[in-house]
Amino acid sequence: MTDQHFPTLTPISEAGDVCAGALTNLHRQMLDMYPFQEADWALFLRKVRWETRAKNELLLRPGEVCDCIRFLHRGAVIYYDGIDEELQLEQVGWIARPGEMVLEITSFFQRIPTQVSLKCTVDCAFLTLPYADLQVLYFASPAWNTIGRRLAEEYMLLMAERTHFHKLNSAREKYRYFTERFPEALQLVSQRHIAAFLRIRPETLSRLRRKRKV
Repeated sequence: MTDQHFPTLTPISEAGDVCAGALTNLHRQMLDMYPFQEADWALFLRKVRWETRAKNELLLRPGEVCDCIRFLHRGAVIYYDGIDEELQLEQVGWIARPGEMVLEITSFFQRIPTQVSLKCTVDCAFLTLPYADLQVLYFASPAWNTIGRRLAEEYMLLMAERTHFHKLNSAREKYRYFTERFPEALQLVSQRHIAAFLRIRPETLSRLRRKRKV
């Protein structure tokens, strides 16, 4: 069993204006979940870090334990659990977009190795909270217990949406859903990875895109 390493973590106080904007957005998002006090937010600021990762960098590999929650501020991350041997391409199960959490939830909460890989499709930036620090927040603040539960509920809703998406019958339905749900991903994710997510061949995706433009 191996844990992740975070070589690009930066203290919030040193991270600059982009990080400040990310914190403002996350503060607003969490207040919508639960009306916590400024003292609770101050606890969070002492634990959270700013993280940047390069295009094609893996955040998580099979056999590792998912050891942090990442709040994606910029970029996109694909989830995949294998390689299509014919296409030599990742079998994409989900695409995380800005404003969403990035984690492998089973590995994170059960502290077990994952079979899932997480990969940046472009340069990415995150607010990152390690598992151990989340436990400190739970112990120190009742508000963070509630926020943590709400975050888990939000992630479970994303997983339910993922299941619904993959039950759609036709390639056209999937592509329409994708363009409405992930409009920014068309610029952040390669056409081959989008095709893998839709469970169609790249040439089928090209035809669907041409038809949408007509």
